Amino acid sequence: MAPRTPSQTIGPFFHLGLRWMDYGRVSFAQEGRRVAISGRVFDGAGQPVGDALVETWQRLPEGSAATGEERVHGFGRVETAADGSFRVETCVPDGPAPFLDVTFFARGIMKPLRTRVYLATREAAASEPDLAPLAASPRLETLIAVPVGGSEYRWDVRLQGQGETVFFLP
Repeated sequence: MAPRTPSQTIGPFFHLGLRWMDYGRVSFAQEGRRVAISGRVFDGAGQPVGDALVETWQRLPEGSAATGEERVHGFGRVETAADGSFRVETCVPDGPAPFLDVTFFARGIMKPLRTRVYLATREAAASEPDLAPLAASPRLETLIAVPVGGSEYRWDVRLQGQGETVFFLP
């Protein structure tokens, strides 16, 4: 019997081939309140991950799901810079606890990591049924973007280790 070979990890990414056409600016067919979410991605040792891919998906600003239109609305893709930084410009989805679904692809991980970023207060996010197990946990904070002025939010992500972001099973 032949020895088993190790699984391949995700990445490295060839950024030019995976760049989304709007490069971090999420498009919508209708207007909504525009915001920008910026942050950094860190590995378990606290080092920036400079070659990760960040994808976002969300409901349209009025709350409906995207349809099979020619242009994909509500989807964004951006790679991290050498210092692990990223920036996504989007519209705030409708609802008491608006959120974006986020997927991370990076070297050293076997499968994409899925999570959410909430553009809401802790109390509003804790009231979401999907987050009930985290309602009293300090880990809930890892899912909440912090307003930093105007229409800007800050959200740092830790892929593992102390302060690890909460990730969801697919």
